[in-house]
Amino acid sequence: MSDDRYTGPVGFAVFSVPAGADLTPVTEELRRLAVTHGAEILDVELVSADGGVARAELPEELASIETDLLDADDLAVIVGELNRGENALVVIYEDRTLASLADRIDAAGGRELLTGGIAAADIAEKES
Repeated sequence: MSDDRYTGPVGFAVFSVPAGADLTPVTEELRRLAVTHGAEILDVELVSADGGVARAELPEELASIETDLLDADDLAVIVGELNRGENALVVIYEDRTLASLADRIDAAGGRELLTGGIAAADIAEKES
């Protein structure tokens, strides 16, 4: 979890999954990420396009972390990417992979100055 010494970059990932898919393995992996402190899961949404834009019902294990961070415009963009018969699983997370490094920097008298991200497409452009 974010603290006064370190706040990891906040990101999101959107995955398409077949409507009605068993999300048990997904739930287990999200739980593993949270337990190992690799990521702080801030929000999970299951979005459906059947008959318009709607939040689909999440499995009970995931419903507890649904916070509705996405607004109507976000949902519309996501739904525009779905094919018929698909739902979108959206995960908003804080990357905590460098939290232990930040603890050691803090212990050495340092502090976090900046965090951020670079779009993968931007890296691919530079490599080509």
